[in-house]
Amino acid sequence: MTINRDPRADQRGIALPMALWVAMALALLSAGIAATAGQATRRQGSADQVAVARALLDTGVSLGTMLAVHPDPARRLAADGRSVTLDEPEGTVTLTLWDEAGRMDLNRTPTDRILAVAARLLPRDQAAALSAALMQRRQAREPWHSVMELGAHLSPPAFASLYPMLTVHAPAMGEGLVNLRAMPPALRAVWPGLRDDMADPAGLGLATSGPPASLFTLRVTARTYQGAVASAEAVIWITIQGTRAFRILEWREPAPALAGEGTLS
Repeated sequence: MTINRDPRADQRGIALPMALWVAMALALLSAGIAATAGQATRRQGSADQVAVARALLDTGVSLGTMLAVHPDPARRLAADGRSVTLDEPEGTVTLTLWDEAGRMDLNRTPTDRILAVAARLLPRDQAAALSAALMQRRQAREPWHSVMELGAHLSPPAFASLYPMLTVHAPAMGEGLVNLRAMPPALRAVWPGLRDDMADPAGLGLATSGPPASLFTLRVTARTYQGAVASAEAVIWITIQGTRAFRILEWREPAPALAGEGTLS
């Protein structure tokens, strides 16, 4: 039996995400006009390249937020930790995006799974320090409010190695399950027992599906052509509520150093 699809249904399916994205873009644009005007005023009175880098940083946050949920998959920013650099008139912005559903949640992921991953990345003493910190928090029933709090318990190199794989903002997708499709390659490579040919990885604490991505960490590094640098990370919840396009749940400036790079400023 042949089923004739109503082409209007497909059009409506495309129109809805496009309308949401346009609404978010307009909200971002209206919010950015005042900021841009203020930045232009500062630049007129000063040739301070730090101010120019900061303006580029704000541009990068707006661009990254829009690209995170772009309705065209070909233009959407990959949310797996890969970086993209865009040219702007006054410099470049490098965007790195992570889907929070693909990272281990310090409050929800079972401790033994976090420690199993950490054992493949950290020296023994640092793995022991991580174990003690996790146990102390969970026994006291004191949640982690930011991944940055873990930096007080680990050495800077150990924290930089583990930091990109952790969150405290993971969506509720079951008891600490990590979304396999959203995992960054670095975490996938060290997840114990995971193989590419596995049909059902649920036994490894992984989910293969979940709600549409709406919680991200966006990392932005802005560089002027004169060499000034500004960086930040924003934990962003994409939510179209009236004219409000998104909420920033956490702001980190400058962006924390990652393994293999120096401190950003």
